[in-house]
Amino acid sequence: MQMLLPLTLIVASCALTLLQGFPWDIFKPRTLKDVISITTKAVRPDDSMFLAHDQLESKVEVVFTGQSRPISDARKTFIKTWVGMLRSDQKGYAELYEREYLYKEGADEYWLATSKPVTKYFEKELKPGDKMDLYLISIGAYRSKGEIDCVLLVEEFQKRADR
Repeated sequence: MQMLLPLTLIVASCALTLLQGFPWDIFKPRTLKDVISITTKAVRPDDSMFLAHDQLESKVEVVFTGQSRPISDARKTFIKTWVGMLRSDQKGYAELYEREYLYKEGADEYWLATSKPVTKYFEKELKPGDKMDLYLISIGAYRSKGEIDCVLLVEEFQKRADR
């Protein structure tokens, strides 16, 4: 019995440390529409691209659709450029983003680059129609065919209980 208490404390301490690994508290509640609006406004009329230093860490509520596709070459290039300029100390970070997933916010649909470590849990934990919170960053935007394409990276998620 005397050994059980210290063992329990060690296990609890390790679990608490793991939970503290992701900086949940820096992500502010926003809508995807707001994140895209803020990012778009940062792009000047003469800019071909905008690399965000302030990553606008956001927590957004969406619905999981289960649909995915490879990230376009243009977005992949933009992610690599951003990593090279602003995260050069994090080797392999850009390679975490190979696919984008379709999420719904109300009636609007968004294709968002989602990291491999996150997506490996989707099949086990989610089904189409599930509500979820995405923890994402805005890394900037680039012009494509006259339009501004904002690049948001999903870094973590939590399934919502209020399905």
